Amino acid sequence: MKFIRRKNDADRPRRRSSVRWIMPAVAFAAALTVTASGCAAPSALVGTTDDTFIFGTRSAPRVLNPAVQSGLATATPGTQLFASPIRLNDKLEPEPYLAKSWKESADGKTMTLHLVENAKFHDGQPITSQDVAFSLGVVKREHPFGANLFGPVTKVETPDVHTVVIKMSRRHPALMSAMSPPFLPVIPKHVYGSDDTVADHPQNAHDVVGSGPYRLASNIEGKRIVLDKVDNFFLPNDDAPKQVLFEIIGDENTLALATEKGEVDMMVTNTPSVLSRLGNVDDITVADKGYEGIGSISWLGFNVKSKNVTDKRVRQAIAYAIDRDYLTNKLHRGQFEPATSPIASGSPYFDESMPHYDRDLDKAADLLDDAGYPIGKDGTRFTIQLDYLPGSAEMASSVAETIKANLKEVGIIVRIRSSADEPTWGSRVSNYDYDMTLDNVWNWGDPAVGVERTYLCSNIKKGVLWANMSQYCNKDVDRLFKKAAAAPDEKTRKDDYSKVQKILTDELPVLPLENQTYRNIYSNAVKNPPNGPFGIMSPLLDTSIEG
Repeated sequence: MKFIRRKNDADRPRRRSSVRWIMPAVAFAAALTVTASGCAAPSALVGTTDDTFIFGTRSAPRVLNPAVQSGLATATPGTQLFASPIRLNDKLEPEPYLAKSWKESADGKTMTLHLVENAKFHDGQPITSQDVAFSLGVVKREHPFGANLFGPVTKVETPDVHTVVIKMSRRHPALMSAMSPPFLPVIPKHVYGSDDTVADHPQNAHDVVGSGPYRLASNIEGKRIVLDKVDNFFLPNDDAPKQVLFEIIGDENTLALATEKGEVDMMVTNTPSVLSRLGNVDDITVADKGYEGIGSISWLGFNVKSKNVTDKRVRQAIAYAIDRDYLTNKLHRGQFEPATSPIASGSPYFDESMPHYDRDLDKAADLLDDAGYPIGKDGTRFTIQLDYLPGSAEMASSVAETIKANLKEVGIIVRIRSSADEPTWGSRVSNYDYDMTLDNVWNWGDPAVGVERTYLCSNIKKGVLWANMSQYCNKDVDRLFKKAAAAPDEKTRKDDYSKVQKILTDELPVLPLENQTYRNIYSNAVKNPPNGPFGIMSPLLDTSIEG
């Protein structure tokens, strides 16, 4: 991998040079790709100036359209390419974006949006209420958890070009979150509206016609995405960089080194060793906040239909056997905190009174005995398979090895199965070919959006990743989730989610392990970095690059 390098890179203290150069071979490859895709050549592929913001990422997006794909890889460029009806501030409160104002009906079943009048798509066509209505329909139908985002929506009316009226079957407190980046990108109906399915549209990755503060200049798939600023954007963005470049660097250690040497301006990670190491580097800042909205939890998921973990007492025994203190404080260097609930600790709906399952090997042994798994003469009870989501060793295989050693102490023999890549792992676990798996899942700001999808009986969907992959079904849990999602006030909502947490931490279809911390890491040239609750998955309107 060749990087964009700055002149005087060895200077201390490090300074941005006036010009940064792409290596000639990479520039040539970029030019070929741009020509093939039919996009206009970006203005600064060779000899980029200081007005380019270089973001390094490990993730290569399949598409750039967040309407049909979830996750950091797509949302990072997607929230620059597409605007949404509203934005969320640091307190997760809604603020105007494409919608300059809105009004909710007294019964909570109607939301009326009034759009700004001067917003345009990147091809010059005006953004209208028809586009917003079309986009909401696409997300509801084709997004991996579109039903959680817009399930209650029954109809979207467009009485005029700047008014959107959203009709719902019930109150939907998560609606404002659902209409923010990265969930509701406003996409052009005149581009996507001719096809039945948007997910396979070729302009999801190339020749993208967006609505956001940056337009696509080029997409060298798996290597680099270049965006150019929209100068006549409907919101002020004068200080924003003229160009945003996403440099895709698959190996995290290489990415961290590039950040340290000033070859990229910013990266984001949840890897403790990288957070610790770069936190001690001059001219580099590890943010002390950000990404609170994603609510990242690592957990041990159980296939509750699998022979040896159908009994909740076995799952509880495994919880008591795992040395979470070692995971958080030794393996992960104190960068994380133990998770005690399926709702992340940063959420206003988190209930801290849930059982903690502190390590207790005697309790674990008693529970296994009671469940009908006595220890044999050879010192073992049963054998079970453990999969893990591929990633860095300290975040994946080392955690699996720790759990294997922990469970051996109570007579459970663990066979660890690795996967060549995330798609291989995803195919296995989403098709229920597993006993236990390590995973990292996000709450996405609201339990109705990112939590209930893991547990609802109706979301047991074979082959769908990050649906209800445990095959867990409890009608009381379903009832409480649905009640909370439509609650008339916050107190009722919190009470209902507390009841849900109590049941789930007892029955443990999923064992929460750690509340993980994602943080931006950036050079001193980055001013006003995107350290909000969704981090880099937010429009870059205020971030700037200074020499």
